Amino acid sequence: MITALLLPVVPLWAPPAIAEGNPILSADAGLPDYARRLEAIVDVYPRLPAIVADVFAHPNGVQPAMSPLRLGYGLTLLFAAGVLALIVARRLLRRQEIVAPVLRLTAGLAELAAFSLGTLLAYALMRPPHPAAPAILLAVLKLVATILLTDRILRLLTAPEDQAHRLLPLDTPAAHGLQNTAMVVVALIAGPLGLLDLLRALGLPQDAVLALGLPLGTLPFLYLLWVVWRHRVAVIRTLVEPLNLDARSLPLLGVWPALATLHLLGLWLIAAGAALRQEPQAGERLLASLLLAFCVPLVALVLTRPLSRLYHGNTNDAGAPDDSSPQVARLMRAILLAMIVLGVVGTAMIWGYGLDSVGGPSAFLMRLLFNLSVVLLLGYVAWVLMVRVIDRALSASQRGNQSTRAQRMATLLPLLRKVLQVMLVVSVMMIVLSSLGIEIGPLLAGAGVVGIAIGLGAQSTIADILAGVFFLLEDAFRMGDYVEVGQLRGTVEGISLRSLKLRHHRGAVHTLPFGQIKALTNYSRDWALIRLEFRVPPETDLDLVKKLVKDIGKQLASDPETGPNLIEPLKSQGVRRVEDDALIIGVKFTAKPDEQFVIRREAYQRLIRAFNLNGIHLVGRGVVVRVDDPKAATTALGFAAQEAIREKINMSAD
Repeated sequence: MITALLLPVVPLWAPPAIAEGNPILSADAGLPDYARRLEAIVDVYPRLPAIVADVFAHPNGVQPAMSPLRLGYGLTLLFAAGVLALIVARRLLRRQEIVAPVLRLTAGLAELAAFSLGTLLAYALMRPPHPAAPAILLAVLKLVATILLTDRILRLLTAPEDQAHRLLPLDTPAAHGLQNTAMVVVALIAGPLGLLDLLRALGLPQDAVLALGLPLGTLPFLYLLWVVWRHRVAVIRTLVEPLNLDARSLPLLGVWPALATLHLLGLWLIAAGAALRQEPQAGERLLASLLLAFCVPLVALVLTRPLSRLYHGNTNDAGAPDDSSPQVARLMRAILLAMIVLGVVGTAMIWGYGLDSVGGPSAFLMRLLFNLSVVLLLGYVAWVLMVRVIDRALSASQRGNQSTRAQRMATLLPLLRKVLQVMLVVSVMMIVLSSLGIEIGPLLAGAGVVGIAIGLGAQSTIADILAGVFFLLEDAFRMGDYVEVGQLRGTVEGISLRSLKLRHHRGAVHTLPFGQIKALTNYSRDWALIRLEFRVPPETDLDLVKKLVKDIGKQLASDPETGPNLIEPLKSQGVRRVEDDALIIGVKFTAKPDEQFVIRREAYQRLIRAFNLNGIHLVGRGVVVRVDDPKAATTALGFAAQEAIREKINMSAD
């Protein structure tokens, strides 16, 4: 039944016939045409009350009369039924704790549906007999739906009564101010549009519609101009305070009231011209344009929070906040400029003034400059953000505890930064070439052929790169690891796409292509087992040696410098092997990677000191000759002395 009642609305929403002598203005009409059109509209004002009264007396010229009081009474009942249904739905929904933004928006849409359903049910019960009733009903629903939907979306963003769920970084007074300002603007636009739709459904002539619509359509612009100049300082402060910036570092913010005024004046002229040309959906375009203008500062406001965390949320190595204000200022200037350009272009596209609709060499030059500016600007913003994110993660991985994840990030992030930078530069170049009118398809095909040729001629380089990729995927080494490759040892100091740099402990830097690494030994993984050997005389008391090793192990374990780095304490392994003149005593311990050398040095010093204090002398390598006859010993010594003197004389003669 409701569907049947709404069907007659279709012909009533068609554009009314234009009076004779007032033709529709074309898009290329000149100023004299607009002047004549305005004169015709001005001539309507003295007759406007009579025209409106005649519309109610003879709706659409042939329909029965409609009393304004009866119409107001019917609209009041419809509003009351819709509001009652909305209140019931709101109370039912408030029984549930709704926190997620999507669910809150869904609840708002449910309230809107409840209002529409209540209004439709009241309309079905009233069954107004007038033919214009369906069009009036749709005008009412359109007005209320616009206001309620805007209110729900704004409350989702600002949450004036609930700071915990507020998506925009605003304090409570600012959230209330933004909510109220936006709702007043929407009401000043949607209210006159609803009134004009209602009068148009009754057959109000187009000149009379324009006579009412032009002054009413000026109200939101005047209100916005008042808001812009009254709150200009508060807006600047809201944008710069989260970033710890001075307003003078962002010149665009200093002139934003003037830019906003020019934009609003231009938008008013465009909307007035569209109304004079009787373009369809001019009111909806105006509302969309103003919402887009609102989005520019809102997006800038939303970006202040992640930018603040990105640049000021970390500290440097000394623990002080990282002073990146110049970088933030440059990035914010680029973001503001990009949003202003995109906002202006978006507004032009809403009204059908795209760059593609303009012809001629000057239009081509404008399109070229615009495309290049936007691409380079967005490319710069993407570059700065990408480098900052990676550098911040890299700086965080190099501070504090060197965990496995931190070491792996310190290894892979520099390579990731290089790869992403190359990809970004190539993408921007392709877009720029495409903007210049150059077909990039053949270039890509040619690049593929050149790549094949280069691959055939640089097989060793490609092999190095592929080997490096597999080394990194297998996590064979990380930055700071101490590794051995063949006869070379050192600490991993640098990793590029095709080579590995090792810093020797004496300072030399070895560069090894990945393709030439056949085997690699990593001394910095998990744990390190160190074995020590001592040559002692055969008559040494082994129990005493074991006791001394155990005591030294306890000392090392309790030492604040070496103890935390020990995994297993110093232990004696007893006699490892026997030689002609010595016993080889084995000692071992397990330590954390890269700490074993310090512990080994300390263990050697303490064990040798303990052996000397307990009469255990180490045996050096060499041949010991024992002579029992004293005379033979004297003869042997004399002979050895003579040989030494003769050898010295021969060396001097040479």
